This record gives sequence, structure tokens and C-alpha cells, in this order.
Amino acid sequence: MTIKAENPEADGKDKKPSKRVVREFLIADRTPMWFTLVALLFGAGGTYYLAPSVNAQFEAQKIKSDFVIRNYGDLRAKMEDFQGLYTVVTQKMVAGDDVRADILKLQELRGRISAQTVSLLPMFTHADGPQAAAEVNNGLNGMMTVLFTNAGKKLDDDAESAAFTEQVAQATRKLVPPLLKLYVRIAEVGRLNPTREDTDLPQR
Repeated sequence: MTIKAENPEADGKDKKPSKRVVREFLIADRTPMWFTLVALLFGAGGTYYLAPSVNAQFEAQKIKSDFVIRNYGDLRAKMEDFQGLYTVVTQKMVAGDDVRADILKLQELRGRISAQTVSLLPMFTHADGPQAAAEVNNGLNGMMTVLFTNAGKKLDDDAESAAFTEQVAQATRKLVPPLLKLYVRIAEVGRLNPTREDTDLPQR
């Protein structure tokens, strides 16, 4: 039986090329393999540790946005109903028609709007949100005061009719700025990137 003599030097020479090949592969001119491996490990760690936190933040923001959009839509619908009915009531008053049932409906709408603006207060983080809500309620009260002040009056006279119409116009105009401000504040809470109420929009 022939016994092959061990040759440590030969073994060392055989191992050196393989080490050199691995080293050259890792630091080649293309994207270094060590960088790719680190990136993969970092990505795997980020997926394991960061993804749950990011997903939780995204879900929380989605819930807030849905809440804001729903309340914005509800408030806008109530305001449209109020302003539409208010216009009808003022026209009926000028014509001398009975508006008692319509005024009761307006009072109901005003109460629902006031209740909703109060429910929105906890979501605001700056004072201008609650301030706008309070101004909206004051504006609604001012519009109703015009109706109560002129209830029972004969408005078929041109002068009386003109004076009443001017009071209605003034009260309606006072409501517009705080209502717009409130809409913008609500949209800001939901991060909907609204156009601010004091922005001068460019012409086309």
C-alpha cells in the first residue's frame, strides 16, 4: 500500500487562491458584495423592527383621515340644508307666507350643527380651530336673530323689504369667513393639504 506524504506547503498554496478569489469577489469594481450583504441584513432588520411601527402609524393616520372626511361631509351637508332653507324662509317672509314650521326646522338644523362643531373640538391642536367653530355658531345665531327680529312685520313695503334683505345679506356674509376657516382647520387635522382661507389664488 502506498502512503501519500502530506505536504503542508502544497495545501497552503491550494488554499491561497481560493481566499484570493473570495476577496476579489467581495471587493470587485461592481457593487461590492459586502455592501449588498449589509443592505440585505439591514433591510431584513428594518422589515422586522420598523414595519410594525410604520404600519401602526399609517393605520392611525388613515383612521383620523376617515374621521375628518366623514365629519367634514356631514357638516357641509347640514350647512347646505340650513342655508338653502334659510333662503326659502326669507323669501316667504317677504311674500307674507307662514314660516313657523320652516323656522322650527332651521332651529333644529342650527342645533345639530352646533352639536357637531362641539364634537369636533377635541381633535384640534391649535386655538384657531375652536375659535372658528365658535364664530360659526355666532354667525348662525346672527342669521336666526334677523328672522326673529322681523317676524310678524309687514314686509310688502319696498323700504321694509329692502331693509330686511340687507339685514339678511349682512348676516349671511358674516357667516362665510368663519365657516371657510373651520373647513380649512378640519382638513388640516386630517392632513388633506387644504388651501388656506387667506390664500390669494393666481389667475389662469
